[in-house]
Amino acid sequence: MAPNEGQPAKASKAQRTVFIGLIVIVVLIAAAYAGMHYTSRPQFCTSCHEIAPQVASWQTGPHKDVECLSCHAAPGNLGYIVRKLSSYKELYLHFTNQVPATLAWTPHIDACLYCHSGKDSAYPNAKNITLAPGSAPNAPPISHQPMISGNVSCISCHGNVGHSSGSK
Repeated sequence: MAPNEGQPAKASKAQRTVFIGLIVIVVLIAAAYAGMHYTSRPQFCTSCHEIAPQVASWQTGPHKDVECLSCHAAPGNLGYIVRKLSSYKELYLHFTNQVPATLAWTPHIDACLYCHSGKDSAYPNAKNITLAPGSAPNAPPISHQPMISGNVSCISCHGNVGHSSGSK
């Protein structure tokens, strides 16, 4: 009988290196994923003093159960990732004491339409602006066709719906 017959062959050094490398990559991806979600929570946002008033006003508004990035990022995974990457600029401004006196954000009207057209299953009770006024419990009281067609921005009427006046 040969010396190693019947025993599994040992992995080569290259195979072990590739295996360890794959494990490291999986761990790093999982950590990045967890970190992105952790830093998307309102509790994390309030750790910076300049955003605390906006979070406080959000907590008393009609969107208090809506996650921040559902409104503050374009819909979908790509919108989420792009928004998270752009937050590095905000971190830089915070840590270098260059935060603007007035915080402003560019609303993602696509996010409004995604949720308020029944496409976002996370919020099934959201008003659905594609429904005829008064036709269902979650139908709006008036037609929102100008918003659906892109002729009117949601914030022209609903500018403070996510946060109280002066906080966006």
